[in-house]
Amino acid sequence: MPELPEVEIIKNNLSEYMIGNEFISIKINTSKLRYKIPHNFDETIKNSKVIKIERIAKYIIIYLSNEFKILVHLGMTGNFLISTQKTHSLGNGPGKHIHLKFFMTNNVIINYHDIRKFGFFKIIYPDNLVLENLKKNVGIDALSSKFNTKYLMYKLKNRTGNIKTSLLNQSIVGGIGNIYASESLFRAKISPLTISKNLANDKKKITKLISAIKYILADAINVGGSTIKNHTNIKGESGYFQYKFNVYNREQMKCKRLGCNSLILKINQSGRSTFYCESCQK
Repeated sequence: MPELPEVEIIKNNLSEYMIGNEFISIKINTSKLRYKIPHNFDETIKNSKVIKIERIAKYIIIYLSNEFKILVHLGMTGNFLISTQKTHSLGNGPGKHIHLKFFMTNNVIINYHDIRKFGFFKIIYPDNLVLENLKKNVGIDALSSKFNTKYLMYKLKNRTGNIKTSLLNQSIVGGIGNIYASESLFRAKISPLTISKNLANDKKKITKLISAIKYILADAINVGGSTIKNHTNIKGESGYFQYKFNVYNREQMKCKRLGCNSLILKINQSGRSTFYCESCQK
């Protein structure tokens, strides 16, 4: 599943090609992804201009000049790929698993690609509170300046579960997924088995964890995210962060931390795989 860095990259890509341009038309190849494509999707957004695109946790929100908004979630394998009228006419446009095509006034076609079809698109009406409710239910974004030591200590103080699972809880912090939770905990030298409320009592460790999360996420964004199976940017270019993994997908491989000779372990926490070094992470 695309996590914060991958969704941020896609949001930035869409902003580059969509903002200031209008939708000429929309071609719907698949009427149902996770949910049915809204019946009025085409007529609602046609001829409207994209004025802003933002990310909330793992959601993308496209603001239109007619005051409607498009809410997008990429599911497990969703992505956008760019093509032009020329590449399409030559038969060189994106092929299989393209479910929607957005034809823009800048002669660009934005193609929604999703192998497993778990992503979704929803129309948000001007007077609808969906966006407000989403913002209320999602924790502070992991890249926000408001995601700080004081905030995380407060959010964890009554949590009896482990810290890895808490980091995946989108009501605590928005955007962190399995890859970046494991990598951040390794950088902070914190065991994923640590009980959240116990960690909340250690201000120094919480501060270190916040710093690690922000560093790892920023680094991943800078190198194009993690391409394990499907993620690419809008031009079809793979990310590079998977080559920088310290623990994720490195089960039984030697720890990369200088002076440590332990092997990376893989365990299951709340149905998700966790990778860590039991020597380095306490």
